[in-house]
Amino acid sequence: MVKKKLRVNTNQKSYDILIGNNLINKAGNFLKNYIKNQRVFIITNKTIHKLYYASLEKSLTKKNIKTYKIIIGDGENQKNIKTINSICSILLNYKINRDDTLIAFGGGVIGDIVGFSASITLRGVNFIQIPTTLLAQVDSSVGGKTGINTQVGKNLIGTFFQPNLVLADVSLLRSLSHREFLAGYAEVIKYGLIMDKPFFNWLVKNESRINRHEVKYIIEIVFRSCKNKAKIVNKDENEKNIRALLNFGHTFGHAIESLNNYKKSIIHGEAVSIGILMAVELSLLEGKIKKVIEEKVRAHFHQMKLKSSIPNKLKSKISVSKFMNAMQSDKKVKDNNLNLILLKEVGNAIIVDNFSTSNLRKVLKKHIE
Repeated sequence: MVKKKLRVNTNQKSYDILIGNNLINKAGNFLKNYIKNQRVFIITNKTIHKLYYASLEKSLTKKNIKTYKIIIGDGENQKNIKTINSICSILLNYKINRDDTLIAFGGGVIGDIVGFSASITLRGVNFIQIPTTLLAQVDSSVGGKTGINTQVGKNLIGTFFQPNLVLADVSLLRSLSHREFLAGYAEVIKYGLIMDKPFFNWLVKNESRINRHEVKYIIEIVFRSCKNKAKIVNKDENEKNIRALLNFGHTFGHAIESLNNYKKSIIHGEAVSIGILMAVELSLLEGKIKKVIEEKVRAHFHQMKLKSSIPNKLKSKISVSKFMNAMQSDKKVKDNNLNLILLKEVGNAIIVDNFSTSNLRKVLKKHIE
């Protein structure tokens, strides 16, 4: 049953986010109103295919929707031009047309890959997001950002391409390891810190219920996160200004991932988690926030057992200068000037381009040396 529904309005298109529990078995009921004909291409990875593909296919078949599947490997290293070329070639061999629909059935990696493939195949075909991780449900499936990685940096090749629908079924999160759940939770905290103080306080108040993955609270987490993201996307679809706030902690996090060569020893949400703490620490050193705020954030990280430090194996291979070079490859560099998102208060973030390099080095040194 759909418990929550949101509408995202952008210049490109408007679409719904449907949130609830055990939606996958009735996915055909929901999707039939959002596709133009009766042919869909489901793109997923090996793990999700094994766990949930049969349920999704059965539900769609009941509504006379013809399904084709494309299965790719797991992990961030799939986000490359080779994977995109393979998917597009398969779609074209099936003689895909613009009234067909792609379904991104997986986590953030699948969503990024499928969204990018949909945006460039025939210069744009419909696609639907069915996110299967907390990170994807609260963040990456909403807003239309797509992209792949290169050796230079993360998500530097991509498009803005909005889905037709986001179907967020929290029952799919049951198969997540607690590690994966916490990786997604880092993005949840982000919304509270940058724009929604009552939400952050609610998260702190309900730490134990969230840690137990109680359905009622997980649905609320997905809803509140998507609502906050939709507010920003509605105002700034193509990240010309305030949408950059959603990258809080990500410039640090993306540098960590890049320096780790996108290996699974540090997954995206963990890198973002560490990056958020770094951004909070820099906010303190820059005099933007008081010590009590930094302590409150750190306490919540501790209670939730979120990733807060770079693994020693990676530390031994990098330096402050290497880290700063990696940060310079970020999309938020303008005229060779790095912009960072810092806090002024819980629920209030700002874009800063005149921070102290010395303070940045102090933060990096603390985490690396």
